[in-house]
Amino acid sequence: MLDALRKGAGGWLAQLMIAALVIAFAVWGVSDVFTGFRGDTVATIGRTSITIPEFQRQYETTKRQFSQQIGQPITDEQARMFGIPQQVLSQLVSSATLDDAARSLGLGISNKTLADQIRDDPAFKGPNGTFDRLQFGQILQQAGYTEAQYVAYLRGSYLRRQIADGLGGGETVPDAYMEALHEYQTDKRNISYVIVTAAMAGEVPAPTDADLQKYFEAHKADWKAPEYRAVSYVAMTPADLAKPDEVSDDEAKKAYDAQAARFTTPETRKVEQIVFKDKADADAAAAALAGGKTFDDLLAERNLKPADVDLGVITKDKLIDPAVAEATFGLAAPGVSPVIAGRFGPVMVRVSQITPAVTKSFDEVKADLKKEIATQRATQEVTDQHDVIEDARAGGETLAEVAQKYGLKLVTLAALDKEGKDKDGKDVPGLPAGLTSAAFDTDVGLENAPLAVGGGGYVWYDVTAVTQARDRELSEVKDKIAEAWKREQVEEKLTAKANDLRDRLQKGEDIAKAAGDLGAEVKTVSDITRSTKASGDLTQAAILGTFSGPKGTAAVAAGAADQTKVVLVVTASEVPPYFSDAPDMAQAKSQLADQLSNDFLTGYMTQLQAELGGVSVNQAALAQAIGATQPGS
Repeated sequence: MLDALRKGAGGWLAQLMIAALVIAFAVWGVSDVFTGFRGDTVATIGRTSITIPEFQRQYETTKRQFSQQIGQPITDEQARMFGIPQQVLSQLVSSATLDDAARSLGLGISNKTLADQIRDDPAFKGPNGTFDRLQFGQILQQAGYTEAQYVAYLRGSYLRRQIADGLGGGETVPDAYMEALHEYQTDKRNISYVIVTAAMAGEVPAPTDADLQKYFEAHKADWKAPEYRAVSYVAMTPADLAKPDEVSDDEAKKAYDAQAARFTTPETRKVEQIVFKDKADADAAAAALAGGKTFDDLLAERNLKPADVDLGVITKDKLIDPAVAEATFGLAAPGVSPVIAGRFGPVMVRVSQITPAVTKSFDEVKADLKKEIATQRATQEVTDQHDVIEDARAGGETLAEVAQKYGLKLVTLAALDKEGKDKDGKDVPGLPAGLTSAAFDTDVGLENAPLAVGGGGYVWYDVTAVTQARDRELSEVKDKIAEAWKREQVEEKLTAKANDLRDRLQKGEDIAKAAGDLGAEVKTVSDITRSTKASGDLTQAAILGTFSGPKGTAAVAAGAADQTKVVLVVTASEVPPYFSDAPDMAQAKSQLADQLSNDFLTGYMTQLQAELGGVSVNQAALAQAIGATQPGS
């Protein structure tokens, strides 16, 4: 990772994503929402603030890159599900921490050095091999940066690189370590194996009463009866009280019309864009297209790669230039626009794919809307009834009386344990969230505050009896004890049989002969490495056993099927020759050196953030930046 930091400018994209390269570790703590932030501040660390525009620029870049990786655009909600906001914030916080440290250390970079880096960056060079200001501006625009913002970011990344290089630059990994790693990773083995089953272990006689008693005494704690509570409860939720049938079609239609955008998935288009240096250059390009050249020809002539012009699959509102948005969403696909007088200069766009907008009809959503309206109405009813029922309870009315009086269902549970199971060990169906733990935090005869449950509902409950935990008698669980005893006996015989077979193989006996005595089939697998995944007969334990010794080693491991064992013998082992200068070794050595550097940097960052008083996050601003409806959502 830090290898990229040591490679000069490393290209414009590397500069823009330097925070992602510097940290792959989230070592900062986050405070709760509090006041004292500037309105546009997402987070602060020391004297450094992360603004909403900064966050949004990195957030949109990361979202676009992720969309390109999975082959489809993602929404803000999906981005939150994938943890992208947290990843971006972690990157920016880490960069801000190093920025603060750079200021404290008095680090700097001259304007000439920055200018040289920009001038020498291959991404900004035109067809003649020299710096091309038009291309420079176009690439920055596509990345969402002004020239001033990019220069400031480049300056910060250079200073952060100084710190990273000072902490871990030039780390090397000993060649002996690399050779051992090579052997560990590339060792390739062949095995022969058999599956020993319970049937091969031999018959297990029926247990005597003495056998069962002895087993029961040794495992009595496993069969202990837990504490049970008898519980009665009454639940009242908006969903229970809602009456969708009482909502008219007209009411539902008004809600549908008022929320039309909610039921529409907007049109999206796959868009590419070229920004020209002036009108003459744009007109020349338009003439070239009219003369038979293609959009791809224009890209090649300007030394632009697809990634330089690709805006991704976007909706109209994501194009910040109204003129470009109107022209783009007025094209047929595939199609190339005429020259557009864009806000940042003449522009030409290509649309290669259109996904039309889709709107659900009223009839498709009518039932859901009626349910929502009825539930909203019932929410207020629950709030009103809550106070009425509380008054009734305070006046001495029982749950049964409350249920009968207000038309609610009284549920009685004869036995409930701490796991939410009944006396047969089965899950009790329909338990309100939190009721089990609440029932075990109170006692018989105590008045309990109602539980607030999801959706704006309440649950009133009483514990009516407590049955203490106790040791069961053998007679209560005799059948289960007999089953467990037999399973243990089978496992012991199976293990003994498998170990005997392993010992014979370890002494050099032919596996085919040993397997024949058991009536087992000999199977083979080739080219097993330590990274081989478990599949078929081979469990991860069997793969581990394959590398428990040299060629000729025999091993036993649990089988994939219940009460089976894999007995294997290593028939071949091959390790390719080690060459310290091989390309794959150079890459591995670089990665390990980077890991060492990361360790140093992680420790340094942790200490820095502790000295700076930790990280403070403005959750409201963060929610605004990622389009969440509420902080942290």
